[in-house]
Amino acid sequence: MKKKTMVLAVCIALMTLGTLSAASTLAIGAVNYYDFYDLESGNVSEYIPGLRLEYFFDDNFGLSADSIMIGENELDDSKEMVYILDVVARLPLDPLEPYIGIGPTYRSSESRHDLDINQIAYNVRFGVDFVALDWFSFGLESNFLVEDVPEFFDTLVHSSKTEIVEAVRDYSLIGLTGKIRFN
Repeated sequence: MKKKTMVLAVCIALMTLGTLSAASTLAIGAVNYYDFYDLESGNVSEYIPGLRLEYFFDDNFGLSADSIMIGENELDDSKEMVYILDVVARLPLDPLEPYIGIGPTYRSSESRHDLDINQIAYNVRFGVDFVALDWFSFGLESNFLVEDVPEFFDTLVHSSKTEIVEAVRDYSLIGLTGKIRFN
């Protein structure tokens, strides 16, 4: 019995040391989203630019913050922005890293002199990164911005397959990412 306890203690210690020595990663990058319908029609000039900052505590779990400009009005020098804070889980499968992120989304209007955060929504995104170099990755993702979660699920529950596909298309953005990584 003592031997089994000792083997178990050594295994737990090795797993703990492995977790503590796992590489943390900071990444700074650009995200360029496209509305699903713009991509479908071939209108790739209407992209939605954004910036992303990510920090992974270990190989699998981290936080991500995005700032995305969804609209601009040159007449009154104002911008419509979306700020996203996600908890992200990834699966490093050298050189591919599939991931999923979920978290709150804040929509705001910014003018030259003030910031008005007027709407809170929710975000689910999934995608895959290709690690081209130790310090650079690029990828493809889909992001679902849902302003009213109960309404979204009500739509999914009480709709036909065609209506569900339409709802997913209405809420989705398709993104291309490029990140510089600091290990």
